[in-house]
Amino acid sequence: MSDTSLVDLPSIRDWIAASDDHSDHHLRLIQQVESLLSDGCELPTDESRLLASKLERWRYQRFNECGDSRQSMDETLIDQLDLWLNQLRGTNPRCLRSARHAVKPQATDDSFSEWFDPDRETESLQAMATRLTQEYFSISTPETGAGSGQRRMLLYAPLYVSSHCVNHCTYCGFQYPLKIDRIHLDRDEVLQQSRILRQRGFRHQLIVAGDFPRLTSTEYFCDLIAMLRQENLELSIEIASQSTDSYAAMKEAGVTGLTLYQETYDESVYRSLHLKGPKASYHWRLEAPDRAAEAGIGRIGLGVLLGLADPEEDVRAMLRHASYLKDRFPQLKLAFSLPRIRHAPDGYKIPFVIEDELLIRMYCICRLAFPDSELVLSTREPAELRDRLKQICITQMSAGSSTTPGGYRETTDEESVTDHSLGEQFPIVDQRPVETIAAGLKEDGFDVQWTFAQPGSIG
Repeated sequence: MSDTSLVDLPSIRDWIAASDDHSDHHLRLIQQVESLLSDGCELPTDESRLLASKLERWRYQRFNECGDSRQSMDETLIDQLDLWLNQLRGTNPRCLRSARHAVKPQATDDSFSEWFDPDRETESLQAMATRLTQEYFSISTPETGAGSGQRRMLLYAPLYVSSHCVNHCTYCGFQYPLKIDRIHLDRDEVLQQSRILRQRGFRHQLIVAGDFPRLTSTEYFCDLIAMLRQENLELSIEIASQSTDSYAAMKEAGVTGLTLYQETYDESVYRSLHLKGPKASYHWRLEAPDRAAEAGIGRIGLGVLLGLADPEEDVRAMLRHASYLKDRFPQLKLAFSLPRIRHAPDGYKIPFVIEDELLIRMYCICRLAFPDSELVLSTREPAELRDRLKQICITQMSAGSSTTPGGYRETTDEESVTDHSLGEQFPIVDQRPVETIAAGLKEDGFDVQWTFAQPGSIG
């Protein structure tokens, strides 16, 4: 073994030759790796980057082929490929990707397990969460001092650009089998939608799309990102899991944040819900935040879709995932969102009904576990609950949202500002216009902000 290998390479070659249907191709890749890492050239080169991308694809193919039956040599190969692709990219030495281990229940209690104690009253959790949110998210001035000024609230809007999707996710309104009108916006249409949002105050916009590789390519997103950055916008993405190279290209184009929900951390439930398509790969999705952080994206939002599986176990796993990511990337800024599935296509029965009090409790636990994290709440929740949660621990809210590509329109006062007739990913419950939400926040003493970079307000 050496600095470039975790195992004796002859033994791994023999194992690949005996167990891999594509052994000739994969053994040639290993030979290329050895040649590049031993010739003393400065990395990365175009050749080494291309080879790293091939190793990354092989690594996830191995995950998919093995499923739950990974043997020790499978695990070793998966880690070895991770080590090599990092070296080929010429990046600083780092811990190996190990989210697959980190999200599982630990032999010892998690540091945040005490907050899940059923004997703890929700009122007590709310009080602690409220104090922490005030401490970490108040606007300090010399007069008020730290933790005693106005609470800040960031308002953002989702910018849906495509409803085309190849995935078969049984609970989703964009799933491939559904016969809905599919919409894919070109750059001019995206710019028009974005400018409508900008006129309403939104400078932080979240690009959202289904997964349709022929249309929603890296090049497509990079083109949109670069165009919208020229509009002086702050951009995040909520799109299909990408490769490290794709995330790096989007970071270069101007993206500053990623939102990506694992949906559920129960791997068997995950497989039963995601029947076909790229999203069927549990580990490809699980490690997407690793790849994004390695590519330099500094804000990452995690989440689960509450109701798909045991809600408490999913939130525990999400917090373990967050702890792992903070250990790997100490400067990473984390956010959590806990959407609950309230409506689903015909044929899908929601297995866990999430009551308001449980949702509030889970959000409070997120605040207690990660006091400085952003807690995000969307318009899929009713106005009354959003108004309650904003007073406790929420720091980031969507407003006046559409979950349909092309769903925003310029209107008169009498018309709806959002078209809900085009085929939504999920229904919007809080349909208050953004002006109403912003005004209500100000009346309640919040400092309304429209970007992470600097405060602002509707004039």
